[in-house]
Amino acid sequence: MTSLTARHESKADSTDLKQARREMELDRMSGLASPKTVALPLAQVARLLIDAASCNRTWLMDFADDVVRIDSDLYEVLLAYQELRNDLRTA
Repeated sequence: MTSLTARHESKADSTDLKQARREMELDRMSGLASPKTVALPLAQVARLLIDAASCNRTWLMDFADDVVRIDSDLYEVLLAYQELRNDLRTA
């Protein structure tokens, strides 16, 4: 009897968790929830994005309009790199 009770409680917990996740997702989609952020090393993100882009992963396009925050130093380096590439292409 104990195992049946434990299984029932486990199933109820799972159902509650799914419902909670569903409600959080609806809040996020409707703009009621605060956005979640994660801090990761740039090297880790870059490797994964490069791989996804080179393999033409369609899920990458789902995030094409997402805003990404970066340090201003990195932004300046990226702008300089972009200008250098443009100069090399036109030369």
